Amino acid sequence: MGDLKMEKSVENHELELFIHAWGRKPQAVFAAAEDTLSDVLSRLELMPANSHHIFIGETICEAIEITEDVDEHATVDIDLKLEVLDLHKHRHVHVHKCQRIAVTVNFSADTKEHKFKPNTTIGTVTDWARKHFPLDPAVAGEYVLQIHGTASQPRSTEHLGDVVNDDSCSICFDLVKEVTPKG
Repeated sequence: MGDLKMEKSVENHELELFIHAWGRKPQAVFAAAEDTLSDVLSRLELMPANSHHIFIGETICEAIEITEDVDEHATVDIDLKLEVLDLHKHRHVHVHKCQRIAVTVNFSADTKEHKFKPNTTIGTVTDWARKHFPLDPAVAGEYVLQIHGTASQPRSTEHLGDVVNDDSCSICFDLVKEVTPKG
């Protein structure tokens, strides 16, 4: 009987979700646990075309399984209920035209490339880059990613899909020493 009450309260529970959609600013929305992801996306007029991919959660350092050239993180079935998708834990939904984003990172005279999912955090990409260039571990944490040709340094908590909004499904960064204001 106790399990039934617990199950019922989860079903009626309203979840706060963060929707990251290609070409839009991320937004917070509320939805019932028994809604399907398709229901939520329809209400936001985000029903993806066949050329869009849906990802749940964030790919962060502890959760990423990076292979030779791509990370592993599967797309999701939007006809499943939010509770089945564990959105009470993951809370982030990414709707992006790119299944993978080709990332190029320049450091000194060297360049490295890797493909990441749009739900990968900039912090994860930065950690990957720090490990693939000859940086002294004592100072590696002082280096951040800066979008090539700009002064823009995305925050480590931003998602790659929120930074890449053009049709190329690629981005180039420079690994630079972070400038901290003194004062």
